Amino acid sequence: MYKKIFIPLDNSKYSNYCEDLGVSLATQLGSEIIGGHVYAAMLHNKRFREMESGLPERYQEENELKKQREFHNTLIGKGLRMISDSYLDSLEKKCQDEKIPFMRNIREGKNYLELVKDIKDADYDLVIIGALGLGEVNGNLIGSVCERVVRRINTDVLVVKNNRPLDGRVIVAVDGSEQSFAGVKIAGFLAKTYGMNIEAVSAFDHHYHLVAFAGIANVLSEEMGDVFKSDEQEKLHKEVIDRGLEKIYQDHLEKAARITRNRGIGIKTTILQGKPYDQILKHTERENPALLILGRTGVHSVNGLDMGSATENIIRMAKCNVLITNSPNNVKTNFFHPVKDKISKKTDHAVEKVTRDNSYVSRENGQYSEKKEEFIWAEEAKTRISKVPLFVKKMVVKQIEDYVRTKGVKEITSKIVEEAKTQWEDSMPFSKSTKLNTLQK
Repeated sequence: MYKKIFIPLDNSKYSNYCEDLGVSLATQLGSEIIGGHVYAAMLHNKRFREMESGLPERYQEENELKKQREFHNTLIGKGLRMISDSYLDSLEKKCQDEKIPFMRNIREGKNYLELVKDIKDADYDLVIIGALGLGEVNGNLIGSVCERVVRRINTDVLVVKNNRPLDGRVIVAVDGSEQSFAGVKIAGFLAKTYGMNIEAVSAFDHHYHLVAFAGIANVLSEEMGDVFKSDEQEKLHKEVIDRGLEKIYQDHLEKAARITRNRGIGIKTTILQGKPYDQILKHTERENPALLILGRTGVHSVNGLDMGSATENIIRMAKCNVLITNSPNNVKTNFFHPVKDKISKKTDHAVEKVTRDNSYVSRENGQYSEKKEEFIWAEEAKTRISKVPLFVKKMVVKQIEDYVRTKGVKEITSKIVEEAKTQWEDSMPFSKSTKLNTLQK
């Protein structure tokens, strides 16, 4: 199942918890373990240069500064590498004791970025990472490195929050998705290997319709209420849709039970009603499992989604260790991002061409597309806009373009600029003599 297990370490207590769980799993699975650490020598070098001005006067001479830089860079580079190696010594010793194949993977750079690159490039089957690290403070729910790494990869990942071994109960969340049933199979393996009890839970939110219809009733006019038939719609949801939802999720649990029965393993099934992540969190607090398993995304996810909302909330707030199974969808980061205004800088103040995005980059049928709207700037309009101070130019260009859209034209002339200027003046509360003088001819 998991033949290559990657464990990033930082010498924190959570790092030690990860080591123990990784060794336990590798012993049962015959896995190889790769221990990793990322150190930031270049960051220290940069900081040293930034602090040079505060050195004593005798170190300010250029030759002395150069010597100190070289000494510092060598010391930091070698020192951080030695520290990184020492972080992995403990895991290597545990692997040697259990005769588990072990490799070191030490990288230099920004911690989460290097980890994500490595995980995406390598063929790891499982990543085991501490929820928190050396930077833990009271009130922390999840560390920034853990959260950033988990969000950007699509490998099974075990987020470790405590030192509890794999015993007692494992709970698996089932919503009908491929990844949730993969979680059932993993739970089955753990039950057989560690003698754990399995519970499959499904949660559906029937309260949503009650809240939605109460809100709709308050905003619809009497006439629109007759058209929408909100009372009949609410009755339909109560009697048909909500009951149908419960039946759907009960079917998911029955499928989970069949999967484990085929492996000769018993399973308990539980239906939960309410907001899924909230109900699952409350249930795990009551039952205190050693492990909670759930999919990275849910049954309603689309390509590009990095993590489902239920999973995102659960890994942050759950008190037990959480195993996330990978998504069959293509995980993309920065799925939606604005396209910035583009103003050519042939000269500092001239506008050669303005391209403005009307919405955002979208992905349809596996392809990215951009909706762009281009305007042609006449020479006299460019000249007038060149007089606008740089710190407000972007805002002024936007206002002119917004005005042009209302006119339904593509060319921005001096007349258009004047009309837009007049419109601003009429809408502004201060004296006309002080308004937008920079746009005067």
